[in-house]
Amino acid sequence: MLASAGPASAGTLEGAVASRRRGNGFGIPEESIGMQIFTMRSLVSSTLGLEGALEIAADAGVKQAELAGSFYDRSPAELQQIFRSFDIKIASNHFGPRGGSEVLPWATPEGRSEIYRDAEALGFPLVGTGSLGGIIAPDNHTRDEYLRAAELFNQWGRDAKRNGMAGFFFHNHDSEFALDGQGTPLFDIFIENTDPEYVFFELDLGWVAVSGQDPKKYVQRYQSRIPYFHVKDVKWDPAGNRSAAAGTVNAGRSFRFTDVGKGDIDWADVLSPIRNWGKHRFFLEHDDAGDLALNPAGSANTIWRGCSHLQELPRRRR
Repeated sequence: MLASAGPASAGTLEGAVASRRRGNGFGIPEESIGMQIFTMRSLVSSTLGLEGALEIAADAGVKQAELAGSFYDRSPAELQQIFRSFDIKIASNHFGPRGGSEVLPWATPEGRSEIYRDAEALGFPLVGTGSLGGIIAPDNHTRDEYLRAAELFNQWGRDAKRNGMAGFFFHNHDSEFALDGQGTPLFDIFIENTDPEYVFFELDLGWVAVSGQDPKKYVQRYQSRIPYFHVKDVKWDPAGNRSAAAGTVNAGRSFRFTDVGKGDIDWADVLSPIRNWGKHRFFLEHDDAGDLALNPAGSANTIWRGCSHLQELPRRRR
């Protein structure tokens, strides 16, 4: 490994590390690895505060961050300054409620205008959400409802483009992979009925696996429409604290989230179809990271472990 680092740096540890960070043959390039800050919410709300949590993330190698809707009572400019002081770029945000029946800010021109202003101030091109709240009721996941939602995505994507953004993205959970009655995941309706010029996806690979679908197939087929990935690991466990959503292949099957590299997902295999690592961002996420009963090592270890695993991931031919 050291000998293959390149003629200019052969035999040096520095050369090997630089090669790893570029993603030459193994590992995701460091600059493409990020975190969904939701993973560190317990640290942010502790005495460490936002700055202490970001210091941990930066030390672990995080270069990109995705917000979870909150600006922590700061203006976009103030928030940007804090993140930059730790050499972390704010790359994305989930605009809107995380669930329930609240009306999304996307529903009105005024709400969308505010989203575009914040996104421009924070410096990222795509705007999106991880919630279907206010669009599809939790007990009404049907083909007709997904077709209606797909048309809304198209409208919001076109509007975003008209207002200087690159487009709109949607982040999935397992419930979007419920089957439509003919054995097809409802999520596919979003892909097949939205315009690739305006609508993109943030594919949460862990939730895809929970649903019983193969995340590798989605990476292989649709990577050109997936600028962002959530990298979240899963351990199937009869005593797990969670269960797969109704209507999915794995409906009712118990599992728990775990640190990336400690679960049942083969990350080298799932990510092997990716052709250009630099075109994507890989946000680490662990929904239960801050619950010490479920994750005794805590959120800081989760981020360190995830960054290390992704940076050292062996490359496989697809």
